[in-house]
Amino acid sequence: MRNKKLKRRPMGMKSKMFAYLAVFTAIVLSVMWLFQIVLLDDIYILTVRSDAKKLCASVSVASNLDSESFRTKAYALAAEQSACISVFEVKGASAQEMIRAHSHNVCLIHSAMINEAFLQELYLSAKDERIYTKTAENNEGEPASILVSSVIEKGNKDLLIIVNIPLASVSAAVSTLHFQFIIITVILLIVSAIMAYLIAGRVTRPVVAMNNEAKKLALGNYSVNFEGGEFLETAQLGSTLNYAACELSKLDTMQKELISNISHDLRTPLTMISGYSEVMRDIPEERNSENMQIVIDETKRLSGLVNDLLDLSRLSGGGRKLNISAFSITECTSATIDRYSRLCERDGYRISFNADREIIVEADEMLILQVIYNLISNAINYTGEDKRIQVDQTVADGVCRISVSDTGDGIEEEKLPYIWDRYYRSGDYHKRAVSGTGLGLSIVKSALVLHGAHFGVSSTPGVGSTFWFELPVLSETELID
Repeated sequence: MRNKKLKRRPMGMKSKMFAYLAVFTAIVLSVMWLFQIVLLDDIYILTVRSDAKKLCASVSVASNLDSESFRTKAYALAAEQSACISVFEVKGASAQEMIRAHSHNVCLIHSAMINEAFLQELYLSAKDERIYTKTAENNEGEPASILVSSVIEKGNKDLLIIVNIPLASVSAAVSTLHFQFIIITVILLIVSAIMAYLIAGRVTRPVVAMNNEAKKLALGNYSVNFEGGEFLETAQLGSTLNYAACELSKLDTMQKELISNISHDLRTPLTMISGYSEVMRDIPEERNSENMQIVIDETKRLSGLVNDLLDLSRLSGGGRKLNISAFSITECTSATIDRYSRLCERDGYRISFNADREIIVEADEMLILQVIYNLISNAINYTGEDKRIQVDQTVADGVCRISVSDTGDGIEEEKLPYIWDRYYRSGDYHKRAVSGTGLGLSIVKSALVLHGAHFGVSSTPGVGSTFWFELPVLSETELID
């Protein structure tokens, strides 16, 4: 039996934020406990030792230790630091006290430990280490005071400076801090809960509102408004969702228009085929080549619509692979124009092709042929009353550009980026095609994107439009007239 992993239900933002604040509070309290209770005694001793060293160094730098002014200064230093200072003159194994500046009646210097042997130990240790530090313990084995000594060489004698700072008991302070720590813990947890509720409320309010609007959007209501609130991230998210809703609304409208147009294009040839077939079935005299040709033409029109939809689907979905080969794009363009020769003769369209040399490119010949065909077809559908279409081939910097120009109404500049969209229908400048499916430019875009080719359009309202694309030149040959 296969074990199924249970999907955990996600926590609410308020609960999760409280959890984060609780963890942060626990870390802060742990650091406070470590430094204010567990390490308090050690930190206190290190601080007193540092103060004693600084005091000893201050005494050592004095040059007139035997003057009356220094004695006054020594008493002032001892009182300021709550310390005891003694200066001994050491000659050989004997030591004579010169200065005695004590702020305590009982300290290590006063005790019985200060004898010839102990002074000799302090003297020799300070001589070796420059500044010697000793932590003396009381009868209970706890640190009682910090003793620091240093030696100054002055002529033929050495001066031994001893600084003693008694250590106060920190047990009472630890008990007080322990009680305060409990109170602080309770207060911080309460504050964390309140802050989590307030902060999460302000943060979740726009998120909940956007979630409700998103549910409406999922049901097809595109008139939603995503308010992002006062936070930068939620405001940006709201702006993005509003833009997405606007684009989805446009897409939905264009898709409905496309379905309507395609339905019309499918219905028309099917109606024609069905009608003429029934007439030829029921009336023997109507079984002539003219009616059969109408059925064939409408069948081809219907087949073209289906093929265009399939081509667009394959190109957009990545199902179409490029079949790269070297071919003459000049000949390809000329052959495409020849396919329109009957249309030109019948309906009066004039298509001129301007090329001064034959250009060989490497691309998918069938796709490029389709691109040129669709661009010319688009120009025929939208050209002006003069029915002129100009196709130009130009070469610059190793790149061949094919451009197709018409003399139609043109397209407004702000609408140019949208004309390649498969669902785009807008105004008089991009009306439904006279012939074809209306998907030609979408197929052009997909085919050229698949090639990685540059393409574009320039248009002037009232003058006409020019569609173009570019491919790298493989080789070129001058044309012979």
